[in-house]
Amino acid sequence: MQNPAKKVSEKVGGAEGTKLDDDFKEMERKVDVTSRAVMEIMAKTIEYLQPNPASRAKLSMINTMSKIRGQEKGPGYPQAEALLADAMLKFGRELGEECNFGPALVDVGEAMKELSEVKDSLDMEVKQNFIDPLQNLHDKDLREIQHHLKKMEGRRLDFDYKKKRQGKLPDEELRQALEKFDESKEIAESSMFNLLEMDIEQVSQLSALVQAQLEYHKQATQILQRVTSKLEDRIKEASSQPKREYQPKPRMSLDFTTGDNTQHNGGISHATTPKPAGNGSNNVRGEKPNLDEFFYNAEVPCFLLESSSLVRENENGDSIGELLELAIPIPPKDMVQLQNNILSKIFTSSGM
Repeated sequence: MQNPAKKVSEKVGGAEGTKLDDDFKEMERKVDVTSRAVMEIMAKTIEYLQPNPASRAKLSMINTMSKIRGQEKGPGYPQAEALLADAMLKFGRELGEECNFGPALVDVGEAMKELSEVKDSLDMEVKQNFIDPLQNLHDKDLREIQHHLKKMEGRRLDFDYKKKRQGKLPDEELRQALEKFDESKEIAESSMFNLLEMDIEQVSQLSALVQAQLEYHKQATQILQRVTSKLEDRIKEASSQPKREYQPKPRMSLDFTTGDNTQHNGGISHATTPKPAGNGSNNVRGEKPNLDEFFYNAEVPCFLLESSSLVRENENGDSIGELLELAIPIPPKDMVQLQNNILSKIFTSSGM
């Protein structure tokens, strides 16, 4: 708790603290830039390899839960190539071998599946030879340097505080404060120097990143060249086949024949009524009109039905009342007149 108070006292009092040499300040600046670069480059590299933020978050959560439960590592990142491959393989197999598009989809889907596997290898290679070493650099070397710099700053404040009270404090105490400050400064300076001098290790890690990408693109090129050759062969084969002409199938026709009681699909059929013996004029007043005879003598095709409440005889000769519908294929404007004529003939033949 003394160091913050000493720092405030230094600022409020306006006393100038012990200055560090320019070389030290330059090394401190470079170390700070290195630390920030390592953190951001690691994050951007992960985004480059795994561009979907939702998938990254889900994968991170699954791996964390697996570690907590002591389970093996969870599933890997769902590569976009694998998702595309699944869709192509699914619909290619549904289309089947009879068309050109289906087998071509299967060819490209299998190639995408291979690309996803190569991409998984790239992820592992980059993680082991680039991300992990950078993470180790951040967690160990850079963190250690930050610790030494923080300790040195505390001892510098302590020395400056005691130096302002020179004469009030024993000289031995002031001398010890100076020795501790110099010791911490040397340790911090040595750590920064070693880190910056060994930065060729970071160059090697960058080389590993580029080599992994180069290997990935080589394998991807080979896969894409193979599938391109397959597609070109399919195009040539399809072009050499004779072109098929469209042959329309015969159209359906409506059957209006009336000789069959069975109603066929697309047709309208009516039961034929045998011509009755005798004439409608033989009916006496009061007899029920024989509608079958009337419809036969009317010589009018009955297709569309108009409702009329009439009395007709069933097969047993019983009188039954029912709603008959009479179908007549004539223009609507003549319908009313024809209905009147038909009803007039019905009533005349029945003697009503």
